[in-house]
Amino acid sequence: MNALQRLAVSLEMPGGPRVARRQREGWPASTREDVGFYQGARAQIRYRERGQGRPIVFVADPPVTLELYDELLELYAGHFRVVVFELPGMGFSTPGAGYDLRFQPANDGVAEFLQAVVGEPAVLAFSCVAGFIAVDLANRYPQLVSHLVLIQTPSWSEAVRWKHSRDPKGVLGRPFIGQLVMNRMKRSRAPLWFQLALGGRGGHYEPFCDCAQDSIRRGAGWALASAFQHYLTDQSPPLPLVRQPLLALWGLRDQSHAPTDKSSTERLAQRAESEHYPDLGHFPELEDPPRVLARIRRFLGDDAGP
Repeated sequence: MNALQRLAVSLEMPGGPRVARRQREGWPASTREDVGFYQGARAQIRYRERGQGRPIVFVADPPVTLELYDELLELYAGHFRVVVFELPGMGFSTPGAGYDLRFQPANDGVAEFLQAVVGEPAVLAFSCVAGFIAVDLANRYPQLVSHLVLIQTPSWSEAVRWKHSRDPKGVLGRPFIGQLVMNRMKRSRAPLWFQLALGGRGGHYEPFCDCAQDSIRRGAGWALASAFQHYLTDQSPPLPLVRQPLLALWGLRDQSHAPTDKSSTERLAQRAESEHYPDLGHFPELEDPPRVLARIRRFLGDDAGP
């Protein structure tokens, strides 16, 4: 990334030591007893952790923040050591000075976090665009990844189609303008996004929307424009087929992915299986944690346990 690109990104992803300290000492550090911060070379990452045993790692899919993961953490902690974190520039994770949002450099920051905090091969249960982080790490850092669970993640080309459907006029794809527009509209965009992603104003809408609106009001990041410009680019990065087993989960009520070829996820790995939920939307792991937990345990072959 050149200097102008970094400047544009900084409008949407403010970072550096002062911002990081404010997050560690302020409201984001006090919302739950299990909130922690990892200070890495590239970013400060906010996360929550519960339980013991085989590690499973989730990424909060913005504008969702860690505060919405209470039920999931409670359930999974009976079977796993479960970690959920926010990506830099999303929620209350803070980019470091000179943070590079391009594909492999950004993914390297996640690898650093996994190595330091998890420290052993983990099940990566990553959502939407973040699913490509899991695919890349499974190839370049296989010692960190035992299995992949990709949630609402299609092939790269299908994800690019999704990106353009979310930004049909290309406003978010324009440096500086996209960042300024997203900063101004993220509070109004969040309710519309949840209505689309959850398939209407059903029982899950208000908890998702209320949590996101409160977090955004308190300064949570949702760096969608910067991610569209520098991470989910029209040209695909190298994505060899992963050797680790892959489970693809799709909530079919997610109207944002209605045209997406769900079968394309299985083409990201040598061994893959899938599960579709007609009654769930973009966040199946949060909309019905017990059902998704049971499916993941079957995938891992440990559903006979306690």
